Amino acid sequence: MFGIETQTLLGLSVVGALVTTVGSLIAAILKDVVLARSFERWKTRQSLASVYRKYRDPIVFAAIELHRRYSEISQSYPPSYLSSSVLKSRPRSLTRPVDTDAYYLKYKLLSTAYRLCALLGWIELYRQDLTFLDSGSRGSNQDFDTCIRAIQAHLADGQLNDASDWESWHDVLIFREEQRAIGEAMIRASGPSRSVMGYGAFCELFDSDAGPSGRWLVTVSNFLLDPASERDFRRVRLQLLAADLVDLVDVLDHARVTTDMEQFRVKTRRALPGR
Repeated sequence: MFGIETQTLLGLSVVGALVTTVGSLIAAILKDVVLARSFERWKTRQSLASVYRKYRDPIVFAAIELHRRYSEISQSYPPSYLSSSVLKSRPRSLTRPVDTDAYYLKYKLLSTAYRLCALLGWIELYRQDLTFLDSGSRGSNQDFDTCIRAIQAHLADGQLNDASDWESWHDVLIFREEQRAIGEAMIRASGPSRSVMGYGAFCELFDSDAGPSGRWLVTVSNFLLDPASERDFRRVRLQLLAADLVDLVDVLDHARVTTDMEQFRVKTRRALPGR
């Protein structure tokens, strides 16, 4: 009888030891694997948030500047400065009243091209760093992606013009891969950091048309230059893009959307339903 009790106690002791050992192993696994993975996910979220903060303001600023110029152009189409003759001119300084001065007209042309290229540059930098924008909110990511896709479409899609006589309209496209190439051409590295080139460097490159970067700037010129006063679908594209840019600012920093921007967006969407 005593032997049986001893065996039972020994068996229970073995079982208890096994349970303790298994529990210790499970705890170690939870600590070393589950908690480690949780920490890695936290670090990833922190990194994404850091990149989001790094690029949000430049993209918002570029979008606002481009919206202002495109809304101005779309309402007074076609502006005199979007001209091949202005592009070929080489004025040195202001010499006449601003609105007719050759230097001012060249500035308006180059700054218009720069604002589009700069936005594409910041978006491409973002894409290369993260592949997609991640603000830590899945809804925000989807909204941002929707805005970018709309901008890409209104630059690239030829079927937007649904007029019955669309073949008689003038139109120019910048395809999606070309948009990325333009963005890549705008990126400059300084040591470990990368940014979008400044306006001065852009003007020198734009005037020279040198190398592969210059080739993509010619694509931008073709999109902007020599608009027709009638049946030029690029005016519609600029209106749609200007409204898209308000959407983009709204997603990234709602407080930066002004009353004028909101009114332009509403007016454009009412005038161009279904686009």
